[in-house]
Amino acid sequence: MKDVTTAKGLNDLRTVLSSHVHSKPAQKGTAHLDLYLLSKEKQRLEKELARLEQRQRRIRERLADICQAMGMLEQKAERERSSEEASTELGAGGKQPAPASQYSQRPWKKMPFDY
Repeated sequence: MKDVTTAKGLNDLRTVLSSHVHSKPAQKGTAHLDLYLLSKEKQRLEKELARLEQRQRRIRERLADICQAMGMLEQKAERERSSEEASTELGAGGKQPAPASQYSQRPWKKMPFDY
């Protein structure tokens, strides 16, 4: 199933402007103008490519940081889990949940409420 990030956008569509189709035929002597326009577009695309590569590098670094943090948290959780299992096996007398009969004996907290 596609979501918004994987669907094609308007930038991906071929339009008259993106394919450089002109309504009137090319005139003689405009090669220098076309060369200039193509060089400007080439510069723009090279800058965009450099920005994309930089963004990809930052994303990879962030993903590496997240993976490292997840690994550390998984190790910490595993150590806590193993220490809890060891303490219950030894009968360390950890906190036991209160029986249901004690819950009904507690008084309710009341608060006045007016509109």
